[in-house]
Amino acid sequence: MEFTNKNKLIRYAFFTALATTIYWLESMAVRVLPFPFLRIGLANVVIVYLLMRGEVVFALTINIMKTLLGGLASLTLMSPATLLSLCGGIGSLILMWLLYILPIKFSILGISMAGAVVHNIIQVLCVRWLIIQKDSVLYLLPILMLFGLVTGLITGVIAYELSKTLEGTEECPEASI
Repeated sequence: MEFTNKNKLIRYAFFTALATTIYWLESMAVRVLPFPFLRIGLANVVIVYLLMRGEVVFALTINIMKTLLGGLASLTLMSPATLLSLCGGIGSLILMWLLYILPIKFSILGISMAGAVVHNIIQVLCVRWLIIQKDSVLYLLPILMLFGLVTGLITGVIAYELSKTLEGTEECPEASI
């Protein structure tokens, strides 16, 4: 399907608003939990969906915008959390894109799970390097990697269902499980 410039702008606005709203709602919801740094990452459903459509630059732009606008809306823009989210988001998107373009075809679930795990690894490494300069922070990696597998699975399933719904077909070869 060919998009005009006006349609592209509307799509950018829609997906940015959707991802930012989900990001903000999730960051407000986790503030009441015992571990407010653990998030499912539901806004990444939009990123995974766009990546599966081959819209990598679009996904990168939305990823950066949702983090910055979500940080602004949740009053955490100038906090380390925003920097960690940006680093993890960009790093995981690069990995997911590489897995997507490899001749070996990974499923949407595998790509999403790998992205979530790498997101957590990058965040822990950034915390170790920038904030808490002690190796003991690295003890969190196995727990966060396991958490990333679960959240990546959830995000992947939702992105797959979104793809089926928006593409209007039961079978989506670009986003197969």
